[in-house]
Amino acid sequence: MNYPIQTSFAVAEGDSIALWNFQGAYTDNPELMAKAQNEINRLSELLTIATSSAMILSIGIANQYELLGDGKKQYEYLGRAIQANPENGLPWHNLGVLMERLGAYKTARIAYEKSTLVQSGLKLHHYAYLEFLIAHMKDDAVHIERAFAFAEKNIGKTQYLADLRVQWKKL
Repeated sequence: MNYPIQTSFAVAEGDSIALWNFQGAYTDNPELMAKAQNEINRLSELLTIATSSAMILSIGIANQYELLGDGKKQYEYLGRAIQANPENGLPWHNLGVLMERLGAYKTARIAYEKSTLVQSGLKLHHYAYLEFLIAHMKDDAVHIERAFAFAEKNIGKTQYLADLRVQWKKL
């Protein structure tokens, strides 16, 4: 790939986040918001003593903040998850999802791609990256073709990859 791959969770140069908050699944329900906050408190307490599970706990906390619609906190905890285990694709994938939701497409592309690089055998990461590219960067044929080639090399020529290629070509 021709563009730099970030090894951290910084927002890419040229991206800006106008608004970190969004409509979370629990946003308008005080009872569910309290439940999520209690879960954040519980997981945060566990995180203070965690060793090998720091990444999973951080992702759990990030997921609760997603339910609350607090993108800034979700971003913070995904960053902690990446720091705890930068070679696991899940926090990178989740960061891609968040940045896509927030409109930070350069950062989302880097995060999605990173998930494919660190766990190249997982179909989910390749599919999500290609879906993102097709939805937001459909005219970037060079990167999309490279992403298809990398996916096929690592997960084989699946029917879903073929379907994605057809979808992209129709745009």
